[in-house]
Amino acid sequence: MADKLKGPCPYSTANWLSRFTFWWIFPLFRYGFRHPLTQDNLYDVLPEDQSHLLGDRMEKSWNDHVEKCEKKGKKPSLYWAVIAEFKWEWGVNGIFLVVSEGIKIIQPYLVGRIISYFQPGTTLSQTEVYIYATVVAVSHILELIVNPKYFFNSHHIALKMKVAVASLIYRKILKMSSWSKHSTTSGKIINHLSTDLDKFSYAVENFHFCWLGPLEIVAILYLLYQQIGLVSLLTLAVTLVLLPLQFMLGWIYGKLRIKIGAAGDKRIHLMNQIIAGMRVIKMYCWEKPFSETVFNIRGWEVFQIWKANIAKSINMSLFHCASVIISMVMFGTAWYTRVPLSAQRIYSTLGWVSCLRLTIFLFMMYLVEDSKQLASSLNRIQSFLTVEDMKMFSEGKARSMEKGDVSVCIRYMTASWHGHQPQSKEGVTDKLLDQEMIEAFSLKNIDLEVKKGELLAVVGPVGSGKTSLLLSLIKELPTETGQVRVQGMLAYMAQTPWVMPGTFQANVTFGENVEQERYRRVMHACALNKDLELMRLGDQTLVGERGLLLSGGQKARLTLARTVYREADVYLLDDPLGAVDTEVGSHLFQRCICELLRGKTRILVTHQLQYLRSADRIVVLNEGRVVSVGTYDELVKQGTEFSSILTKHDKDMEEKDERQEKLINEQGEKSTEAVDDGDFSETGGIGWNVYKDYYLSGRPWLYLPLTMFLLVIAYAANGYGNWHLAKWAELSDSLNLRTQNGSYPLYPVIDTLNQTHGLYTTYMYNNTLPLHPTLPSNSTPEGALITTQEDELMQQYLVAMSVFVVGISLFSLVYFRMSVIISKRLHNNMFRVVMGAKTHFFDSNPVGRILNRFARDLGLIDSLIPALTSTVIEVSVHLVMTIVITCIINPFLLLPFTPLVIVIYFIRLFSLPTTRNMKRLEAMTQSPIFSHISDTLVGLQSIRALGMSRKFLQDFDRFQDRHTSAFFLFLSANRWYSLRSLFFLDIYSILVILLSLVFREMIGLSGGLYGMALNYLLTMASPFEYMMRKTVDLNTQMTSVERIVSYTKLEQEPPKVSNSPPPHSWPKNGEIKLVNVGLQYSSDTDHVLQNVTCFINSREKIGIVGRTGAGKSSLLAALLRLAETTGEIYIDDVDVLKIGLHELRNKISVIPQDPILFSGTLRENLDPFEEYTDDQLWMALEQVQLKVKVQSEREGLYMEVSDSGQNLSVGQRQLVCLARAILRQNNILVLDEATANVDHNTDRLIQETIRSRFKNCTVLTVAHRIHTIMDSSRVMVLNQGKLVEFDTPYQLLQKEDGFFRNLVQQTGKAQAKVLQSLAENYCKERS
Repeated sequence: MADKLKGPCPYSTANWLSRFTFWWIFPLFRYGFRHPLTQDNLYDVLPEDQSHLLGDRMEKSWNDHVEKCEKKGKKPSLYWAVIAEFKWEWGVNGIFLVVSEGIKIIQPYLVGRIISYFQPGTTLSQTEVYIYATVVAVSHILELIVNPKYFFNSHHIALKMKVAVASLIYRKILKMSSWSKHSTTSGKIINHLSTDLDKFSYAVENFHFCWLGPLEIVAILYLLYQQIGLVSLLTLAVTLVLLPLQFMLGWIYGKLRIKIGAAGDKRIHLMNQIIAGMRVIKMYCWEKPFSETVFNIRGWEVFQIWKANIAKSINMSLFHCASVIISMVMFGTAWYTRVPLSAQRIYSTLGWVSCLRLTIFLFMMYLVEDSKQLASSLNRIQSFLTVEDMKMFSEGKARSMEKGDVSVCIRYMTASWHGHQPQSKEGVTDKLLDQEMIEAFSLKNIDLEVKKGELLAVVGPVGSGKTSLLLSLIKELPTETGQVRVQGMLAYMAQTPWVMPGTFQANVTFGENVEQERYRRVMHACALNKDLELMRLGDQTLVGERGLLLSGGQKARLTLARTVYREADVYLLDDPLGAVDTEVGSHLFQRCICELLRGKTRILVTHQLQYLRSADRIVVLNEGRVVSVGTYDELVKQGTEFSSILTKHDKDMEEKDERQEKLINEQGEKSTEAVDDGDFSETGGIGWNVYKDYYLSGRPWLYLPLTMFLLVIAYAANGYGNWHLAKWAELSDSLNLRTQNGSYPLYPVIDTLNQTHGLYTTYMYNNTLPLHPTLPSNSTPEGALITTQEDELMQQYLVAMSVFVVGISLFSLVYFRMSVIISKRLHNNMFRVVMGAKTHFFDSNPVGRILNRFARDLGLIDSLIPALTSTVIEVSVHLVMTIVITCIINPFLLLPFTPLVIVIYFIRLFSLPTTRNMKRLEAMTQSPIFSHISDTLVGLQSIRALGMSRKFLQDFDRFQDRHTSAFFLFLSANRWYSLRSLFFLDIYSILVILLSLVFREMIGLSGGLYGMALNYLLTMASPFEYMMRKTVDLNTQMTSVERIVSYTKLEQEPPKVSNSPPPHSWPKNGEIKLVNVGLQYSSDTDHVLQNVTCFINSREKIGIVGRTGAGKSSLLAALLRLAETTGEIYIDDVDVLKIGLHELRNKISVIPQDPILFSGTLRENLDPFEEYTDDQLWMALEQVQLKVKVQSEREGLYMEVSDSGQNLSVGQRQLVCLARAILRQNNILVLDEATANVDHNTDRLIQETIRSRFKNCTVLTVAHRIHTIMDSSRVMVLNQGKLVEFDTPYQLLQKEDGFFRNLVQQTGKAQAKVLQSLAENYCKERS
C-alpha cells in the first residue's frame, strides 16, 4: 500500500467527478489512518506545479513587465506582474464563486416561502411547499459542489504564485552581485519565503469580491426593498457607516503589518548571526547583550502586533455585529413606525442580511486587509529583486586571446566596489568603508599576463588586494577600467572553506558525474583518504550544513578537492594551504597543485612563503597595486617589497596545524540523522498538553475565564433576543391577519408607497406620523394586549442584542490581548532556552532548522493561531446556543442531529491523522529550502565560479517541489474532510425541512418559532462545517506551538552563576591544574579527551600541538566548559567545574580560530556591555594597529560592520578579536589557532602584541606555526585525546622518536635545524 502512494499524483489522472469530490486522495487517508505518514509517502509534484516551470513563467513575466514599465516611465510592480501572469487561472475560477454566491442569495427567498406555509391564513399549497423544499435541497447540493471547489482552486493558485515568486527570489540570489549581497541577509530572504509569500494564501480567495461584492450589495438591497420596502434603505445607511470604518481599520492593519514585517526581518537577521556565532557568544559571555537586543526588537514587534490586533479585533467585532446592528435598526424602525412584518419577511430579511454580513463585512474586509499585506510583502520582495545583478558574468565561456600561449590577460585594470552601494529600504546600509575600499578592496592599474600551464604565486600583506585580484578574474569584483580576459574554463577556491549539506562524495563531485579514476586521484592528492577511513560510511558520510561535523582542515581539503575535481583550464586558489599542518600542506602542494594540476594554469594566493621557490613566477601586491613580478631569485635580487616580506619572516618552511575539530572524525558519521534534511516531528495527535502549554503562557487564570464569561453572556443574549424576535414575528402575523380583514385603517402615504409590495400599515393618527407608538384607535382589549406585548418583545430584543454587541466586541479585544502575551512569552522562553543550550545543539542542527522556529512557527503563533483559536471558541459557543434553542423549540430535531454528530465525529477521527501529518510534512519539507538558501549565500562566489548555478537552482527546485507536493496534499486533505462534513450537514438540513413539513400538524409550530428554528439550522451548517474544518486546521497549525515548546525543553548548560562565586580578583596568578580531565561533546558520543593531567604555572606560555583530531581545541573547550567535562580543573586552586560558567569564561580571554563579527557598529563588536570608555577602546585599537584606519572613518568607533564582518578582511577581523582580548585584561589568554588565516605581517603583529601585552599572563596557544611556540615555556603534545608529552621545547627535542621531535623533523632538515637552534637559545635565556 505504501508503494502505491509514491509516484505521480492521482489528481493529474483523476476524472472530473473524482476531482470535485476529492475521492482521488482517499488512498492517502486510508493509509494515513493506520500508519504515520513520512516524506516517502508523498506523491510527485503535479506537472503544472513544478518549480522550474513556474519559475520560468514568472521570470519571463517579470522581465516583460519591467521592460514595459521602463518604456512607459512607470515604476514596475511585482504585485500586478503576479496577478497578470496568473489572471486566467484565478479569473476562470471566479465562475464557481458567482454560482455559489448566487445560490446563497436565492436561498433566503425559498426559505421565506417555506416559513409562510406555517403562518396562519397561508395560501401556499402542500405541493408548492414541497417544490420549494426540493429546490432548497438541490441548491444546497449544488453549493456543496462549487463552494469547496472554488476555495480549493484559490489556494492551489496561491500555491503556484508562492512557488513562482520563491523561484524568482532564488534566481535573483544566483545573479546578484557580490556587493548587492551585502545589502541583504539570509534571515531577510528566509522571512520573504516564510512570511511574505504566505500572504498569497489568504489574498487570492478574496480577489473576486472586489467586483462581486458591490454587485451583491445592489442585488440584496433590491430584494430587501421588494420584501420590506423603504425600511430596507436603512441597510444601506448602516453599511455606508460600517464599511468605510472596516476599510480604514483594514488599511491601518495592513500598515501595521508592514512594521511587523520590518521588525521580524531585523530580528531574524540578528538570530541568524547569533545562531551562527553561538560558540563565540558563549566564550565571551555575550548572551546578555544579545538577549537584550533581541528582546528589545521583539518587544517593539509585539507592540505593533498588539496595535494590529486591536484593529483586527474591532474589525472582527464589526463582522460579528454587522448583521445584528442592521437587523436592530431595521426591525426597531419597523416597530417604531408600526410597519407590520410577517415571519416570512423577517427571516428572509435575516437571510439576506446574513449574506451581506459574509460578503461585505468578512470577505471584503479580508480583501482590503490581505491585499494590503500582500502588496506590502511583494514590495519588500521587489526591493530585493531590483538590487544590482552581476555584470558580464559568464560561467566558463572562453574568450579569444591576442597570444596563443597566454591563459590570463589583464590590461591596465582598475576595479573597486566604489559606486556600487545599494541602500536597503529600511534605511540600513551595509557598506564598505571608504578607507577599506581604497586600501583593501580596490585594484589599481593592474597589468599582468599569465601563461598557460604557469604556477603564479600571489603574495602581499593584509588588505593588499590578493583576494580582490581573484574576484576580478571571476567577475565578482566590478571592473571600472581596463580589460580582463581568461582563456578557457575557470575553477575557484575561496579563502573561507565552504561545505554544502550532503555526502562527502557529493561535495567533491559537486553535481558532476563520478569518474572513479579521477575521483581516486583527487582524494589522494588532497590527503582525504585517511579521513575517510575513520568514517564508517566512508565518502557517503553526510557532512552537514556548512561542514559542521568536519574540522577546519578537513573543510579546507574538501573545498580544494571540489575545485580540482572540476576539469578546468585555469585554477584560482585563495590560500588553500592556510588551515593545514606542514606535512599535509606539503602533500597538498606537491601532489595536488604541482602534480595533479600539472599543465594547468594556477594562480595561488598564499601566505606560506616556503612554497614560493617552486612557483614559476611571483606577484607581489601592496595597496591594490602590483609591486613586483618575477621568479623567486629575480625578486630577491631586486630588493623590493618581496625582500622585506622575506626578511620579516622565516624564509623556510613554517608549520601550520590543521584546525581542531569541534567534533572528531569518528563523529563525522554521527548519525546521518544529525545532518539530515529532516526536522523535528512528533507522531500521533496534538495532545492537550500542547494547548495547555499554549494557554499557560498567557495568564490564563485572568484572561480565559473573562473571555468565556463575555462569550457566554453575548450568545445567551443573542439567543434571548432572537427568541423575542420570533415571538414578535408571531404577533405581527396576528396583527397582519386582522389588518387584512379590515379591522384597522391604513396610513395613506405609506400605503401608497408600500401597497404594491403587499405591505399594510396600522398607523392610527389621521395623516400624522406619531412621535411614539400608540394603541389602535379602536382600542379593544385584544388589540391593546397585542400592541403592549409587541412593544415589550421588541424592547427586550433590542436590549439583548445590544448586550451581544458589547459582549462579542469585548471578547475579541480581551482574547487578542491574551494571544499577544502568549506569543511574547513563548518567544522569550524559547529564546532563553536556546541561548542556554549546549554547543553540541548548534553543531548538530542546521541554521535553517533553528531559524524556522523563530521565523515561520513564531509567525503563525503571532497571527494565524490566535485567529483560529478565537474562531473555534466563538463558533463552538454559538453552535451550542443554536442547538439548545433549536431543540427547545422542536425536540424532534434531535432525532436526526444525534446521528449527524456521530457521523461527522467519525469523519473527523478518520481524517485528522492524515491532515495533521500532512501539515507536519509541509513544515518539515520547508526547512531544507531555508537551509539551501542560507548555504547558497555563504558559498555564492564558489557556486558561480564553478559554474554550478544551474545545479543549485535544480536543487532548489527539487526542494520546492517536495514542499509543494506536501502542501498540495494538505490542501486536498482539508477539502476532502470539508466536503464530506458539508454533505452530511446538508442532508440534515433537508431532513429537518421535510420532517417539519410532514409533521406540521403534530408539531404545531407557529411561523415565528419555526422560522427561527429553520434560520438557525440553515445558518448553522456553514459555521458547523467551518468550525470542524478550523479545528482540524488548528490541530495541524498547533504543530508550530509543539515545535516551539520542544525548544523550551532543550538540554541546558550548567548555571551561569554559582552560590559561592570566586573572589572578584580571581585568578591572580593564572595557575591551571588538570586532573584526569575527559571531554565528550554529548552523552551519545565518545570522549575526545581522555585522562589529561598536568599543571601549568603562573605566567607560563604554553604551546599546544598535535595532529588532526589530537584534541587541541577540545582541551580549550574543556577549560571553557563548552562541553561535558569530567575530572577536575583548578585555576588558582578554585575548581572551575563547581563555579558558574560566566564566572569562569569572563576571566579567560579568547581569540578564536574563526574571527566572527556581528552586524552593527565597531564599538558594539568590541564592547557590547559598554563597560569601557572610548579612550580605552582607542588604546586597544592602537595596540593592534587599527586606530589609524578607524580614525579615517567619519563614524569612527561607530562605523558600520556588515553581516559577519564581510567588509573587513580576515586579518582585520582577527585584529578586532585581539583588541577584544586586550580590553578584558584577564590573566589567562587562550588562542585557538588565531593566526591560521592571516598573512605573515598580521601574524607577526599578533605574536608581538601577545608577547608584550600579555607577558604577565598565562597564555595557552594552539599552534599553527611551530616557530611561534619555540619560545614557549613548555609545549603540550596531544595525540588521540591523550597528553603524550609536556616539557620545554628544548627538552622535547632531545627525546628520540618523540612526538614533538617528529613534528619538527617533518619541516625539513634546514627548518628543523633553525627550530632546534631557537629552542636552545630560548632555553639558555631562561636559565
